[in-house]
Amino acid sequence: MKRMIFIVTLIAATFAYQSSSAQAFEKGGKYINVNLGAAQMWHMGGTYFDGWNGGYFGYSPITGQLGLQMEFGVHEYVGVGFTTGVGFGAGLGSYYYRGFWGRTGYAFQPEVNIPMGAFANFHFYQLIADKTGKDIHADKLDIYAGLNVGTGPAILLPRNSSNTHVSALFFIGPQVGIRYYFNDKVSINGELGYGKSFFNAGVTFKL
Repeated sequence: MKRMIFIVTLIAATFAYQSSSAQAFEKGGKYINVNLGAAQMWHMGGTYFDGWNGGYFGYSPITGQLGLQMEFGVHEYVGVGFTTGVGFGAGLGSYYYRGFWGRTGYAFQPEVNIPMGAFANFHFYQLIADKTGKDIHADKLDIYAGLNVGTGPAILLPRNSSNTHVSALFFIGPQVGIRYYFNDKVSINGELGYGKSFFNAGVTFKL
């Protein structure tokens, strides 16, 4: 009986130690984010022409984004990864009409885009926890900052023409983010920044 109690106590202590030593971010970890957000990305070659009828220019819409990110822990406090997704929106762009009289104005035009990029994050909350030795819940909370850059196609869908126009996106900017883990594998997340998104929120799966 005493031996059984000792074994149970040892197993419980082992699991307790593993739980207390768990980290929200760690070297060798793999993290998948599925997010919803909004972004405004620069369009290279974003002018759309429609022959005699004129065209649109100065086009850079704010779009809703469904994003997918994969991050790899390459250091105790550093992660790198890639981001992709799909965006939908309608932006206000200038236009001109090359008819007999000629005129200019503004119009909303729908767009679909597929951003693809890379990012790096510094997970400083884990560093603070390690250096101070204090229990600040770094096993559940992950706070980080980083940079992102990327490109991808943007498809402008003119309402008054059968022609579509494809331009190239370009985005670059900083981000700050937070994850809170409900268990060892699943967390909610949120980010603010510029480039790949103004803001986004969603779910993170730790592999």
